[in-house]
Amino acid sequence: MIKDLQKEQMVVGFFAVKEIIEKETRETKKKYLDLTLLDASGQINAKVWDIAEVVKGEPPQLGDIVKAEANVQEYRGNLQLKINKLRKITETDVYEPQTIIPTAPNPSEQMWATVIRFAEGITDKQLQAAALHILQKYKEQLLYYPAAKSYHHSYKGGLLQHISTMLLAAAKLTTIYSCNTDLLYAGIIVHDIGKLYELNTDSSGIGTEYTLEGEMLGHIPLGLAEIEHLSGLDRERKLLLQHMILSHHENPEWGSPKQPMLKEAELLHHLDVIDARMFDMNKAMEQTETGSLSPKIYSIDRKIYCPRI
Repeated sequence: MIKDLQKEQMVVGFFAVKEIIEKETRETKKKYLDLTLLDASGQINAKVWDIAEVVKGEPPQLGDIVKAEANVQEYRGNLQLKINKLRKITETDVYEPQTIIPTAPNPSEQMWATVIRFAEGITDKQLQAAALHILQKYKEQLLYYPAAKSYHHSYKGGLLQHISTMLLAAAKLTTIYSCNTDLLYAGIIVHDIGKLYELNTDSSGIGTEYTLEGEMLGHIPLGLAEIEHLSGLDRERKLLLQHMILSHHENPEWGSPKQPMLKEAELLHHLDVIDARMFDMNKAMEQTETGSLSPKIYSIDRKIYCPRI
């Protein structure tokens, strides 16, 4: 497993291709492959310096499962694979898909049941109908879609995990901070729905790329458009849901042109941040020895400490 790799090891194993780019060396202009390989435990950068010699058969594409033979090296403080042999899997290869495809820790159907329970518990009939309509319309995609290409919850079922965890956290916070829970729960359910149009992926959640709409608009405007076309919402409720989508990143540099102007929108923003940061910190701690500092986590711009206790 990638998380167990150590410097100067020789490794033979199966990986999924998350990214693959053909580049050129600066001095000789020789072409090489720059890859991000992953399994269920993590991901690692890899290089193919001699494409013709190393790659056997049809070159791998984004999302493919490959078999690789490589040396584990260190580059600028991070482990990296120097690949000596690389090929796409064949029918005769024996491997366990669950060890290669990164997936949310809970089954998708279980997370789906949690989200549906919250949606059905919304007492405001217009907001309940809107939330249930969105969920049923996109159920197939929600069962496998990642929440991002590279950052938090960027694996199979990640978007559903993000929504369900935020709902569970909201249920706790609203026992302390009074607010309209119907509006908050509906806002959580729809806040990232634009990601279904922002990202393009398959049922494995591996080969995730930005769509043209994702590159040019982003998930926030795409989410606004989804609510705009909903029937059955009066002007007030539609405006409130759209504001919660528009402001959930809070800052313009994060993609939100408006800051939260509702208690529910403010709570939604902080629940979104909490869930993303706890995910990134947990992931870093899993890959860090106790009593040590993690490598820098770029999403939060700092290292974290993995305590001994």
